[in-house]
Amino acid sequence: MRAIQISETGGPEVLRLVEQPMPQLKPGQVLVKTHAIGVAFPDMLVRSGRYPWMPPLPYVPGNEVTGHIADANASTRLGKGQPVFFTSWDMGFAGGLYAEYVAVKDTAPWPLPDHVDLDEAAAIFNYIVASLLMEHGARGAEAATVLLHGVSGGMGTALAELALLKGSKVIGTAGTDDKCAFALSRGVQHALNYKTANVVDQVLRLTDGRGVDVVYNHIAGNSFVDDMKMLAPLGLIVSYAVLGGMPQNDLFRGMRAEIGRSPAVRVIGTHVFEKLPHLRRAACEKVLALHAAGKIKPAVTTRLPLEQAAQAHRLMESRESLGKILLKP
Repeated sequence: MRAIQISETGGPEVLRLVEQPMPQLKPGQVLVKTHAIGVAFPDMLVRSGRYPWMPPLPYVPGNEVTGHIADANASTRLGKGQPVFFTSWDMGFAGGLYAEYVAVKDTAPWPLPDHVDLDEAAAIFNYIVASLLMEHGARGAEAATVLLHGVSGGMGTALAELALLKGSKVIGTAGTDDKCAFALSRGVQHALNYKTANVVDQVLRLTDGRGVDVVYNHIAGNSFVDDMKMLAPLGLIVSYAVLGGMPQNDLFRGMRAEIGRSPAVRVIGTHVFEKLPHLRRAACEKVLALHAAGKIKPAVTTRLPLEQAAQAHRLMESRESLGKILLKP
């Protein structure tokens, strides 16, 4: 079978197509023929050697996948041909999903209804993370109005859709007018091009000076300073990634400067839910039910053949893509 493997860390060029033996099933495992593989930010962190939980090399990356059961191997839970979804979470962070076939414990896959679009379902992991960020990263905060940085990307579209579903007013930021238009087409009430607009001024204008209740921030760097200026009283910044690197400014000094708003910052990563598996499972069940009922529609915009995994990473790192990028075996 074909798979994408990294033998060294580095740029997208280290993602190489290899031939591997078909997985040999152990008792209690099933064989899944992959249909669509989601490309996610943690994949790039592993590839570049920046992931705090680096696996040993060589390594086949991959964090989320849909497919069909190719060999049920006497499973009483799953049958041959059944559509399924699962993530690296469900496999103990084993990876191995950039491949045509994957062997997993029969307890790992989530069965999907026959009517579900398996390309869309391969983007569900973003919604699971978004649900955890909203329910637990932002717990205790009002969410009448939220600000989403990177509103046109895979995580941004998922956060926006779930926030809208809860009745929040959503303001998003993006780096081009086309990305802003894309966000507006998906129901976001306001989209601001951060390269041409003064985001702080515009957010305060759109909220009549009050500010937003929650900011979802995947940038870090020195962006928290501006975020705090846009917070409503007792507002919260949820920091869930660090694309802009670590802050150089004194964060506490910045918070004290905005003490009239009493700002808060929560730093959250998905690995905390290894210690809280019941919350992770509840989020999976919730999102899968929403998708099966047609209440969410993941924004899948780019599909590339498995052998173009390097191009998929380049596209994601360029920040030129909209919505979710998939690899198709």
